[in-house]
Order: sequence, then structure tokens, then C-alpha cells
Amino acid sequence: SPKDDIDGSDVAQVYWQDQNLDRIIHYCEKDVITVVQIAMRFARLPVLPVEAIEIVSSETAVKTAS
Repeated sequence: SPKDDIDGSDVAQVYWQDQNLDRIIHYCEKDVITVVQIAMRFARLPVLPVEAIEIVSSETAVKTAS
């Protein structure tokens, strides 16, 4: 389970009170990785090793596209 820091019920507090958008982004990234790993299993493909997963920030994506 990717739920090691916050869960869905914490998101509003983390956003409105803590104003920590980066923490929410990290929370969502872990969910996306988990969904991909599950899809790989359903497709009977090997899951991705941790070292093969690259998190790309929106700033990096914008620079790469330019």
C-alpha cells in the first residue's frame, strides 16, 4: 500500500492548513505508481523495479517540451 504518510481524509488539512502542496503531490504520485504496478500484474507483465521508476516534475516536463 502506498499509504505511508497521509490518506485521503488528510488532504484538505494538508492543503488548507499546512499549505503543503508538495506533500499532496507525493501522495498522488505514489497512487499512480501503484495503479501502474497493478495494471502490469493484470496484464501478466512483471512489475517495474523501483529503480526503473522516474518521477518527473512539472518544471522538468516543461523544460523538456521546450
